[in-house]
Amino acid sequence: MRFTFVAALGLVASVFATPLAKPFDTHPEKRQLESQASVIETLRQEVISQTTIINASLADASEDPGQAEVSALAGVINPALEAITAAIGSATSNVNSGRRLQRQEDGEEEESCDAQCLTERVLEVVYEIVSTVRAVIERIGLGPVLLRVNPLLLALSALVLALNVLVTGLLVTVTAVVTTVLGGLGLGLLLLGWG
Repeated sequence: MRFTFVAALGLVASVFATPLAKPFDTHPEKRQLESQASVIETLRQEVISQTTIINASLADASEDPGQAEVSALAGVINPALEAITAAIGSATSNVNSGRRLQRQEDGEEEESCDAQCLTERVLEVVYEIVSTVRAVIERIGLGPVLLRVNPLLLALSALVLALNVLVTGLLVTVTAVVTTVLGGLGLGLLLLGWG
């Protein structure tokens, strides 16, 4: 009985004698946020270049396009959607690996970016993408672009999930924006990616 008591006392004492583990740092370093902001800025530029192509194609189309015009529009829009998906995939890889993108201009100082700034940049990208997708769906329907929209939204989901580790609440904010712009379609497709 004494042995059990002494062993238990020794076990309790050993708990206090071990060094305490350093708690998980819940606040990401400023440098990490700036690095991810540069990744998102590069993504934003690529997204804008592709959505400009899509929007120009839609602007030239008639209000109620026939099947031949829908096919021609899909031929222009689908490669642009694929390019956006590839750019999002590349950005997600950079975010997950923690790589820092090099600036084009040497010697230029990088502007400071905190969690709020990163959230705003992500929301700019998300809004640009979902607004363009909505315009495409309204003009030519979902059928001709469904095989490109679904992977696009899944890639966007992966990017937001990767960034949600740095910016708490980003997932909820992006879900609200996508659901507002795309309605039930956006929520359904995004839930496929987050499920």
